[in-house]
Amino acid sequence: MLQVVTRFLTLNVITEHPVVYWGLSVVWLILLIAAFSSLRSLEIPLGGKFVWFFVIFFLPPLGLGFYALRCLIKGDWSFLKPLLAPSRTARKIAPH
Repeated sequence: MLQVVTRFLTLNVITEHPVVYWGLSVVWLILLIAAFSSLRSLEIPLGGKFVWFFVIFFLPPLGLGFYALRCLIKGDWSFLKPLLAPSRTARKIAPH
């Protein structure tokens, strides 16, 4: 078991099991499809969409990373407001 964990941590699992490449390829393809479908729904000019498409398609790891970062920054985070604001009962109990 220790040998299996050591191989996995040193990334020798890829050289021992070629099917890992297929799994990584499927995950990569799913990420690309999700990014392109998300890109289609953006409300930005056509030129901006073309630039994002170009960056994602021709610089795959960097492009997907930047696009994911852009989505996180521009995302709607309003659902976190109730979690971050103190509750009404906590305000009533707290001494002034």
